[in-house]
Amino acid sequence: MSRPRLHQLLNELYTSKEATLIHQVLLHEDFQIFMTKHSLKMPLKELSQAFTHTSFSHEFNVPHQEQMEFLGDAVLQLILTDELYRRFPEEKEGRLSKLRSAMVNEKVLANIASGLGLNELIIVGKGEYKKGLYEQATVLADTFEALLAQVYRHHGLEFAKTLYLGWLNQFVPTAFDAGFLDDFDAKSKLQEKSLALYKKLPRYTAEQKGDEFEITLWINDEVTARGVFSSKKIGERELASVVLKKGNI
Repeated sequence: MSRPRLHQLLNELYTSKEATLIHQVLLHEDFQIFMTKHSLKMPLKELSQAFTHTSFSHEFNVPHQEQMEFLGDAVLQLILTDELYRRFPEEKEGRLSKLRSAMVNEKVLANIASGLGLNELIIVGKGEYKKGLYEQATVLADTFEALLAQVYRHHGLEFAKTLYLGWLNQFVPTAFDAGFLDDFDAKSKLQEKSLALYKKLPRYTAEQKGDEFEITLWINDEVTARGVFSSKKIGERELASVVLKKGNI
């Protein structure tokens, strides 16, 4: 009989309400497989904590990932600041800062997390499991930061940097390209164009649709683009980028 995957076991926990399964979830073999694949060494419970959402923690009174996110964000900022400083020694501080912001935004981190299969390891509460919260960009990005924190704590900064840059190159290969920042900075560029043409700023409205948002972009008081996204911030940036690329202004 094949072993249950982590989320199958999580579903079994919520169906059977068998408390002994909590321990099996937190020490699941999938975490060991992940560590082996990426040459990581740490106590299994410390890795699984990086994947434990607060919703699961509140239900079963186990440690969660929140403080690790805080540390992971700082580690990520330092890694990228150092890498950008080395790659672009002549670039202005303002542009380097914008590029770093583009590379740590939710969408980029979620892309890396999805590529690594972190969504299959995230442990969430019963209601959140039914909603598929483990697939949401915000949760994926937070979990990636928590994971990076544990890599840093157990392997040091240089190892964390090498691992992160390898993942970045694998899943976001254009991250250091000039056009990458242009896409991220689409909202600012759209504002400039709208002001020049109509003396008005673009306007974004949002309507919640379950766990997502329907974002509408208005230019000169007319609907220019619309779409459904996992967050308002991502939606606004994506719509601005689409409008600029299509020249619909």
